[in-house]
Amino acid sequence: MPSPPTSDPGQAAGPSLSRSELPSVERLATVRGLLALALPMAAGMGVGFVLHFLNRLFLGWYSPEALAASYPAGMLAWTVQGCFVVSAGYVGTFAAQHHGAGEDDEAGAMCWPALWLGAVATAATLALIPFRHLLVIPFHLQDPSVASGMAELTGWYLAETGPIVLMSAMSGFYAGLGRTRTVFVVSALCCVVSVALNHWLIFGGLGVPARLGITGAGIATLATSLCFLGVWSALFFSLDLRRRFGVWRNRNRSWARMRRFARYALPRGGSEILEMGAFLIFSAMVTRLSTEELSASNIAFALYLLVLVPFIGLGQGISIAVGQCLGAGRPDLARRIAWIAFAIAAPVLTAAALVFALMPRQLMDIYVDHDAVASAGTAARWRNIIDQGVPVMICLAVAAVGDGLHWVFRMVIVGAGDTRWTLVAMVATAVIGLSLPVWLMLGVADPALLEGWGARPLTACYVVFAIYSWAIAAVMFLRFQFGPWQKMSVRR
Repeated sequence: MPSPPTSDPGQAAGPSLSRSELPSVERLATVRGLLALALPMAAGMGVGFVLHFLNRLFLGWYSPEALAASYPAGMLAWTVQGCFVVSAGYVGTFAAQHHGAGEDDEAGAMCWPALWLGAVATAATLALIPFRHLLVIPFHLQDPSVASGMAELTGWYLAETGPIVLMSAMSGFYAGLGRTRTVFVVSALCCVVSVALNHWLIFGGLGVPARLGITGAGIATLATSLCFLGVWSALFFSLDLRRRFGVWRNRNRSWARMRRFARYALPRGGSEILEMGAFLIFSAMVTRLSTEELSASNIAFALYLLVLVPFIGLGQGISIAVGQCLGAGRPDLARRIAWIAFAIAAPVLTAAALVFALMPRQLMDIYVDHDAVASAGTAARWRNIIDQGVPVMICLAVAAVGDGLHWVFRMVIVGAGDTRWTLVAMVATAVIGLSLPVWLMLGVADPALLEGWGARPLTACYVVFAIYSWAIAAVMFLRFQFGPWQKMSVRR
C-alpha cells in the first residue's frame, strides 16, 4: 500500500470542479427530485428486508422453534455488526458533501477509512464465532432447541459481517453520489438470490439433504453475501469511478482522514449498536416468556419492520440530499427537503397503521402453513400465537407513525454531520424509555402486578415500545427545529 497522499486531506487531491460543473441541488428540494433520489434507497432497503422477512417466513414454515430462534439471533448479531455496517455506510454522507462541493477526488479518498473498517470488522466478528453459545445465555431461553438454533444462526450471521460491512461502504459511496438506482438494482438481485437459496437449503431438494432448517438458512445467508461482495467490488472499482473519483488512485492510510471519518461516522455507528443494545435488553426480556409469546412477538415485529424499513431507506435518501445541499452551500434547500419528506411520509405511515390495527389476524396468518399445521395437529398452538399477537399489532400500529417520522428528522441532522448529539439522544431515550421499563416489568416486578391490572406481559412490553417511538420522534423533531445542523459539515 502506498504512503498517504501529501495533500491536505480536507481538500481535493485533484482539481476541483468549477461552480457551473457542480451537481444541481435545486431539483432535490422538489417532490419529484427527492423521490427520484430517495425512492430507490427506500425500495432497496425494502427488498433487503423482504429478504429477511421471507427467510423468517420459511423458518416459520419449518417449525415454530426455528421461527422463535430467528429474530433474537438477528438482533444479537446486529448488535455486534451494527456499528461497523452503519459507520461504513456513512461514507455516503462524506461522498454527498464532497461531491456537492465539487471535490470528487476527496470523495474517493474518503472511502478508504470505511474499507479499512471492513477489515477490522471481519477479524473481530470471526473471533466471536467460537463463543456463540455463550452469547445466547443472557436470553434465558426456556426451550433448549430454540437456544441451540439461535446460537447456530448467530454464528452464520457473524460470519457474513465482513462482506456486508464492505458492501455497506461501497453501496453508501454510490448512494452519496446520487446513483441510488444502481443500489436498488443490486439490492433487488441480492434479495432474489437469497430467497431462492434459503428456500432450497432450508427445505432441501435438487441434491440437498431434506430439511436442513437453520443450518440451510445460515449457509444461504453467507453464500449470498460473498457473491454480492464480488458484484459490488466490480462496480466500485469500475473504470468510471477510478477515473472520476480516483477510488483506486487515492487509496490511502491517511490518519487525518481516518480521524475525520471516526469523528463523524463512528458516533453514527455507535448510536446503532448502543441503541440496539437497549433493544437487545428488550428482546432478552421478551424471550423469558413462553415460546408461543415469543413467536407472536417475532411475527408481529417482522410485519412492523416490513413497514418501517423502507422509511429507513427513505431516510438514507434524505441524508444524501441534505449532504449534497449543504456541500453546495444551500442549507435553505436542506430544510425544505425535510418538510417535503414529512409530507410524503406522514400519510403513508398513517395508512399502514390503520391496516395493522384493522387487520392484525389476517396479517399474522400468512406465517401459518395451514397444510402442515393440519397434518401435525398444531392448529390450537398457532391460534394461541395469533391471539397473543393481536394486541401487539395494535401497539405497533401506534408506534409505526412515530417511528417512521423520527427517521425523517433524524436523517436530516445526520446528513449534516450532527452524529455525536444523535448518539447521546438515541441511547438515553432507548435506555430510559424502553429497556429500563421493560426490565423493571419482567425482570424485577412481581408478575402478579401485571395480572392484577389485567395486562399480558407481552402486551405491556409493546405499550412501552409505542410510547418510546413517539418520544424519540419528539426528540429528533426538536433537534431539527432548534439545533445547529444547518451550519455543520463533515468536510472539515
